[in-house]
Amino acid sequence: MKSKIYKIIKSHFFGFLVLTLVCIHISSAAEAPKRIALLPFKINAEKDLSYMRDGIFDMLVSRLSQAGKVEILDRNQTEAALAAAIGAEPINESTARIIGEQLNADFVLFGSLTVLGNNISIDANMVDISGTRPTLTFFDQSQDLGGVITKINQIAVDINAGLFGRVTVAKQVPAPAPSQASQPVQPQAPQPDQLDIHAHPEKLLELDIRDEEGSLSVSGRDGREIYHRFWRSASYKHLINGLALGDVDGDGKNETVVVTAHEVLIYRSEKAKFIKTQELEKSNQKYYIGVDVADINGNGYAEIFVTSLNINKNQVVSFVLEYEGNNFNKIVKRSSWFYRVVHSPDRDQILLGQKHRSGKPFSGDIFEMEWQNSEYAPTNEIKTPGNMSLMGLTIGDVLNDHQQIAVAYKQDDRIQIFEFSGKEIWTDSQRYGGSMLYYVKPKKDKEEIENRLYFPMRILIRKEKADTTDVIAVKNYELTGHKLEFRLFKDAQVESFSWDGLGLTPNWKTRKISGRISDFAVGDINNDGKIELVAAVVVKEGSTAFTTPKSTIIAYELKP
Repeated sequence: MKSKIYKIIKSHFFGFLVLTLVCIHISSAAEAPKRIALLPFKINAEKDLSYMRDGIFDMLVSRLSQAGKVEILDRNQTEAALAAAIGAEPINESTARIIGEQLNADFVLFGSLTVLGNNISIDANMVDISGTRPTLTFFDQSQDLGGVITKINQIAVDINAGLFGRVTVAKQVPAPAPSQASQPVQPQAPQPDQLDIHAHPEKLLELDIRDEEGSLSVSGRDGREIYHRFWRSASYKHLINGLALGDVDGDGKNETVVVTAHEVLIYRSEKAKFIKTQELEKSNQKYYIGVDVADINGNGYAEIFVTSLNINKNQVVSFVLEYEGNNFNKIVKRSSWFYRVVHSPDRDQILLGQKHRSGKPFSGDIFEMEWQNSEYAPTNEIKTPGNMSLMGLTIGDVLNDHQQIAVAYKQDDRIQIFEFSGKEIWTDSQRYGGSMLYYVKPKKDKEEIENRLYFPMRILIRKEKADTTDVIAVKNYELTGHKLEFRLFKDAQVESFSWDGLGLTPNWKTRKISGRISDFAVGDINNDGKIELVAAVVVKEGSTAFTTPKSTIIAYELKP
């Protein structure tokens, strides 16, 4: 009897012991600290700001760590896993998950800090490796490096509250004491666009942009103020090949028309937001290289002229869109003309065209064009000193003598001024422009992979004063030197010139920005009655495997 009771007690004891151990194991597992792999932020800046990368890392470690609850993995271990996973390629959500799984992390936090002039953008992503929670994304901007501290602090506050249920208060940066400030600090009401960092980033963020010395971030030969406001759109996951401004729906307000390689997009500035209103003409059989906007046929609706190549990039298949009621319809479907619109203060809007010649795209004749019998017909011819592409040509009162002449890029990207008769007036010794768009010519030999002929960048004329005409051009700085077979650009700026009797002399230029400018325009992008210099900036080419292209649109408000 005692033996039987002993066996029962022993059985219950071992059962209780097993249950206790299981409970202890479950409790231990439940209380295990969450592991965060914190990847050093990528810094996109003209200057060496590596100290900011270290500062951001240290800030996030101190604000996210919590003894027994949240653990930040060793930085060296994390960076080694990062290098092994992607090498020199940019981090994205999928690679973050790979790194997190290798490190047995619960979360991976990565981001970037982009300095564009004095406008600083902060992007961050918190990836849940288990996939049970959606990735948390953060986007914010600062007017100076000091403001980055506040933004990073707020990101940590939101992560703690959203993921770990830990409510903290973001530390405020104290205002300078009156004795330390040269002028009293004026309180500023928060703008609606700046209240919620979780809101969609497609918004207008108008900021004062000033350099470290307090002067405006533009240099002019006479020291005058060129622009005083700066704006940047959200980042888009495609390459912007062309950009134009104009009223394409006849409501009296400007739209921004953008072309990627295979799509036409229309954006509109509405109530402090930059909104995409139309997606048109998606085609994987065409390659769009330029866009212009103007009401050439005089019916009150600005046409959209899309210069396009076929998918092999050796034939021109341009088309023209026009708003009709509720839709945009093609009024020209398959055109063998390159198109460019000139906005002339003396003659309003002028359409230029260049007829494509197979294998020799720069050799076609260039004409002014008019709407005749339901088509765009050539009229006055503009002769050139040599082979030139219309994509980098414009006309206007360049010499300030009330006569129309042409200014264009030569094939080596040097700016040239010439009369409509083809007589050369002046040629610059420096190279400007720098495009990634190209035409494929017949191969020189069988071993050649591709025989590329790069198109020039757009060049613009702006009549700033009654007696002065500005020639505005882009300068993309190459990493590879001036080679026609391969191009890679590191940064860019916009420059303005005017004729001084001997040649084009610099007026002003923006400071360099990271990336390359693919196209630009001058006009009222946000319909506030003021003129802006608007540019499409390619931040990432996305030309290698597992990389995504990224473009953005920037605008400087020009002084009248």
